[in-house]
This record gives sequence, structure tokens and C-alpha cells, in this order.
Amino acid sequence: MENERKDTSESDPPKIEIAHLAKSFGDNHVLKDINLVLNKGENIVVFGKSCSGKSVLIKCIIGLVRFDSGTLKVLGKDISLISRHELDKIREKIGFLFQSNALYDSMSVRKNLEFPLRSHLKEKTKQEINILVEEALNNVGLIKTIDMMPSELSGGMRKRIGLARCLIVKPEIILYDEPTTGLDPITAKGISKLMLDVQKKYNTSSIIISHDMACAKLTSNRMLVIIDGEIYGEGTYAELSKSPDPKIKEFFE
Repeated sequence: MENERKDTSESDPPKIEIAHLAKSFGDNHVLKDINLVLNKGENIVVFGKSCSGKSVLIKCIIGLVRFDSGTLKVLGKDISLISRHELDKIREKIGFLFQSNALYDSMSVRKNLEFPLRSHLKEKTKQEINILVEEALNNVGLIKTIDMMPSELSGGMRKRIGLARCLIVKPEIILYDEPTTGLDPITAKGISKLMLDVQKKYNTSSIIISHDMACAKLTSNRMLVIIDGEIYGEGTYAELSKSPDPKIKEFFE
């Protein structure tokens, strides 16, 4: 069943505001005119063909890639105008689930989850850190893996640990980069349900980059399709899946 659209009030400003964003790599104009607003408690799925600029978009949002023109506000701050220190403060409020999970192979699950806490919450005591680690692992149903190494985990388990590491800093925004890629359908569905549980429990706001339409149908409040560097279509899963436009229709066939 499609994720129900959440209501947002005027007292809740957008978490992300993007207007006329453009990014090129040499002669390759990846993003030409991207306009996007992410509201509080909302999941937006962004989809498009390979190399359409989806991952570049979320890397622009967290400052890993500098955009060429346009405006990009995260939590009310124009990230092109703020200092590196201010950008780091904003990043502390963003969880980023990489496609590869980006776990440290030489660290146990416990140490992987402790790492962002030691970087961002240096005033926490060891006991407080232990409580947060256990809470994050309980949220993804993997408390028993706390002392295991990433090499001992399945692909789906590594994805869950990656999500636990996002959640441990209590982010306001989560950016998912192809969260179900490489997973079998049953495991992918489990990850999608977990993402939905996270949204409902913590009222997080998320941008989900995905080509997995089953994941999109379950997790999205709205969907945006990027074609030729622009937002070509927008709507709910039900709306876009019924579109007569052949450029949109091909994603649902």
C-alpha cells in the first residue's frame, strides 16, 4: 500500500529547498534545473535512468559536490553561503545511507556505530554511548550483531547496520542512495518496511534515490522523476503509475 501523504503545517518550514540547481562536469550537464522542496516528516523518492544525476543531487545536498548555480537550503541555511564549520553542524543532523553501506571492515558493529558519536557527540560518556548503540541496533532488529564484524553479516544485515548508524545521531533528514540495490526481493521489502517504520517513529524527512519501484511504492509520499537534468514529473506513486506520458510510463512497465 502506498505510504500516506503527511500533512505539514505552516509552522514547520521545509527541511530542504532547492531552486534552479545546476551541475556540470565539463561538457556533461548532469543537473540543469532542479526544483525540489522536502517537507517535515515526508519521504520523497527521486528516480530516473542510470547516470541521470540522482546521486549527484544528494551529494550536492550534503556538500560533497559543489553545484554550479541555483540555491540549495538545508534546514533553512543556504549551504553555498555558510562556513565549513556551519556545514559540519548541518551534516550532524543528516543521516546518509550509502549504496555500499560504507561500513568500516576493520571495526566491529559496535565500533562502527560508536564512530559518528565520537565525532559529533564528544561530550557523551561511555555508558551513554553504549545506550545509544544498543537503541540503534534494537531499532533495526540486530542487537545480537553488536560484537560481530561486517564480513560476518549478510547484505541485508549490513544495510540495516548502515541505517542504524544513520539513526544513532537522531537525524532530522535521511538521504538514502539506492537502499535496496543488490538485495533479494524479500530482503529489499524488509528494508523498505524498516525505512517506513523509521519515518513513522522519528518523523524524519527523507530523500530516497531508487530505481526499485516496489520500494518507491511502499515508502514514498511523493515521487519525482529526473529526465534530461530536470524534474520532468511529480506525483504520488498512484498518480505517476497511471500517467499516459511514455517517458514516465516506461518506468512502471
